[in-house]
Amino acid sequence: MTSGTQRLRPMEAARVRYITDLRLAPFLRESNGDTGRALRLYSWNIEMSGAAYEVLHRFEVLLRNAIDPCLCAWNTTEVSRTTGEPHAADWLLDPAPLLERLAHRALEQAVPRAAQAVANRPNTTPLHADVLAQTSFGTWRYLLPDRDAGRQLLWRDAVVDAFPHLPADKNGGDVTRAVDLVYQLRNRVAHLEPLLEVRKVRSQIDAAYDVAGWIDPEMRSWLTSAQRVTAMFKARLRI
Repeated sequence: MTSGTQRLRPMEAARVRYITDLRLAPFLRESNGDTGRALRLYSWNIEMSGAAYEVLHRFEVLLRNAIDPCLCAWNTTEVSRTTGEPHAADWLLDPAPLLERLAHRALEQAVPRAAQAVANRPNTTPLHADVLAQTSFGTWRYLLPDRDAGRQLLWRDAVVDAFPHLPADKNGGDVTRAVDLVYQLRNRVAHLEPLLEVRKVRSQIDAAYDVAGWIDPEMRSWLTSAQRVTAMFKARLRI
């Protein structure tokens, strides 16, 4: 695996052994077979993933806390088929039929996790905030509009209000595409995958900034001012 007369130090050899050839392969290809450089790229990738996750952390909290109140308000406009009364604002625990259909799988996972998380406190009944904290990024990604008529309706009647600074985008396609880019990055980071395509990663980070700005320009500033990704992009050029 070494290039030319390159010899690996014991720690480098151990890293190659335990990272494994398969996992190191993309970094070796990027390094033209230079194992030392591949290991440096691997270390850079760990730091890059950490920097990206800092943006993702802020972004996910922002996205869900922007959309959630819109869904709470909308849920109360829907009448329960069982009681004939409006649904509660708590769409996570009393979802109207459309939200039940669109978020069924996410709620099946989030509600039990919330119950487990509050099991040791005096009031063991999960509250809205408890379930909200257990929702995944995918919950929000798949509530955004696509060809599904229900998602389109939900966008028009509720979710669009989460993005008051969005330029003219009647069908929400720009938001869906941007959030999907961020979702792809989130999955790569979560699965410890290489982030070697810097141009692609940059576009995904920029998409997060765009969505944040559509929610609130101040939140875009928060994401951009508290990030390390720019420094990591520059560090990549020095390896």
